[in-house]
Amino acid sequence: MSTAAPLSIAAFAIDTPDPRALAEFYGRLLGWEIDEAEAEPDWVELADPAGGPPLAFQLDPHFVPPTWPDRTRPQMMHVDVRVATLEEGHERAVGAGARLLPQPPDRQGVNWRVYADPDGHPFCVCAQQ
Repeated sequence: MSTAAPLSIAAFAIDTPDPRALAEFYGRLLGWEIDEAEAEPDWVELADPAGGPPLAFQLDPHFVPPTWPDRTRPQMMHVDVRVATLEEGHERAVGAGARLLPQPPDRQGVNWRVYADPDGHPFCVCAQQ
């Protein structure tokens, strides 16, 4: 067993061709604010009001979105957003600028739905159980 101190996450970064625009989308979705003290043209952070690590957006001018659910360009990671109900999650996601993606055929009736952010990154809204 290791005696080293546990590590913590400093930020979760998402590649994007426009860090501020994608940060603004997730800010609308989550109700979080941009941390202007940490903002640069190629890096923008959303501050977690609960004190957790920020959600960061990093410039990648060559970003190509995943083709989910097709695996031609698979997603590397995705964000799950907890909501009270799927209806609330849908309204928040679409109202923020997301688009609904096809639900996998073997996952009908589950407590989550898949959406794409404006850059095409898949993310899920997950209803509390």
